[in-house]
Amino acid sequence: MTRHYRRVLIGALLLFMLAAGLGTMFGLGAVVGQYRPNLAKPFSDWALALVLPLQQAYCDVEDVTVCGVSDAARERLPCDEFQSGNPRHAVLMTFGQSNSANFGQTRYTADPRVANFNIHDGHCYISEDPLLGADGSGGSVWGILGDSLIANGAFDRVLIAPFGIGGTSLKEWTVGGRLHPRVKHAAAQLQKSGITPTHVLWHQGENDARAGTPQNAYAAMFAELVDSLRDYGINAPVFVAVATICNNLGSDAIRSAQRGLPDAIEGVYPGADTDTLSDMHDRHDFCHFSQAGLVEHAALWNDSILSFEAIKARTSNAAQTAKEPG
Repeated sequence: MTRHYRRVLIGALLLFMLAAGLGTMFGLGAVVGQYRPNLAKPFSDWALALVLPLQQAYCDVEDVTVCGVSDAARERLPCDEFQSGNPRHAVLMTFGQSNSANFGQTRYTADPRVANFNIHDGHCYISEDPLLGADGSGGSVWGILGDSLIANGAFDRVLIAPFGIGGTSLKEWTVGGRLHPRVKHAAAQLQKSGITPTHVLWHQGENDARAGTPQNAYAAMFAELVDSLRDYGINAPVFVAVATICNNLGSDAIRSAQRGLPDAIEGVYPGADTDTLSDMHDRHDFCHFSQAGLVEHAALWNDSILSFEAIKARTSNAAQTAKEPG
C-alpha cells in the first residue's frame, strides 16, 4: 500500500511539472489569471522556474551582427530620399526582443512609401515581412506602423531600420553585453549610408520580467544603453515600450521601471504599453501578437509618436512666435 501511494504521489508530481511546463509554453498561467487570479502568479512562477533554464539563447554565434533576416533577393529601393533630413520623412530605428522583431502571427507588406533599411548591407528595400535586419520568420509591427503614420499625415515617407533579437535581456544589449555589437553596427551602417534616425523605438522587457530583474537595475541599464546610442551619434528621441508579458502575468517591477524612464532620462519618451494587450485575441500564443494584436500594437506606437510630434510642433511654434517682433 505504501509503495502504491508513493507511485501515485510521484505520478502526480510529474503531471504537475508537465502542466507547469506547458503553462509556460502555451500561456495557461494567463488563462488561470482570468478566472483564479490568486493562483495565476504561483502557476506562472513554477512554470518559469522549470522551463526558463532550458531556454536557448537566440543569435548564439560569435559575430552577432550577422543574425537576423538578411535575404536581399527582394526589391531594392533608393535610400536617397532619407539622406536629406526632410522633416516629412521618418527613420525608425527599432530593436529589443521578439515582439520588436519578426515573430507576429501574420506577415505584412507595407505601402511603397515605407521602406526597410537592411543593417546587413546598408541598402533600402520594400517593407515586406519578415523585415530585413531583425530575426524571426513571421510578421512585424513596424510596416503597419509606417503605413499608419503616413495615413495620419504625420510623415510622407517612413524608413524602418530593425535589428531586434528574440528572447533577449536588456543587459545583453548594453555595453559589454553579447548583443551590443549589433547596436554599434546598426548605428555605423546608418551613418555610412548618410541616414539619421528620427526616432528610436525600444520594445523589450519580457525576459527581464521572467528573470526577476529589479526595477532600479533595469533603469540603470537602460540609461547605459541610451548613453551608448548618444556616443554613436544617435541623438533621436528614444521611445520605450511597457512590455513584460510573455506566457506570464508580467512584472510590476519592470513595468514601473519602464514607465519611470521618461522622467529619469533626458530624451526618453513613453512608447507603446503592450501589457494592455494581454489576451488570446491579441496574442496567438500568449506572447507574440496575432494579426489583430499587431494592428493594435501599431496603433499604440502610432499614438505615442503622434503625441510626441504634436508637442514638438507646439513647442516649435511657440518659440517662433516668441522671436517675432511685438
